[in-house]
Amino acid sequence: MPVGAYSQSKVAYGLFGLELDRRSRACGSISANLAHPGVAPTNLLAARPEIGRTEAMPARRMITALSRLGITGTVTSAGLPALMAATTPGDQGGKFFGPNGVGGAGGRPAEQKLSSPLRSPEDARRMWDLTQQLTAVPLSTA
Repeated sequence: MPVGAYSQSKVAYGLFGLELDRRSRACGSISANLAHPGVAPTNLLAARPEIGRTEAMPARRMITALSRLGITGTVTSAGLPALMAATTPGDQGGKFFGPNGVGGAGGRPAEQKLSSPLRSPEDARRMWDLTQQLTAVPLSTA
């Protein structure tokens, strides 16, 4: 199912980012944070003839309507959590930023609690190792 694969990719991305933060800070290097844009009427669900989608996905209309009501985000607000993650002062990494509205769908950017699939350092290490194995690219933080 596409939604399940999408969710799994987000968890994998988050685990990799948290392991990058842990390894980088252990070397005295940079820190890394995570960001989630919330839900916004972007071109992700729009008609995309180049990938064989001639019409917008039905959810696009609903997301656009909810955005107009202020329940979900906008194209502009979707980038704010990433900006906050990149510019938060201090040397603490491993933070997660996203919209603070209902279900993280919209609202002002704020620090969020890590979801349970992202709380396992062992899973993060395994994701790092699997990435190296599948890409045949050794990853170094030194």
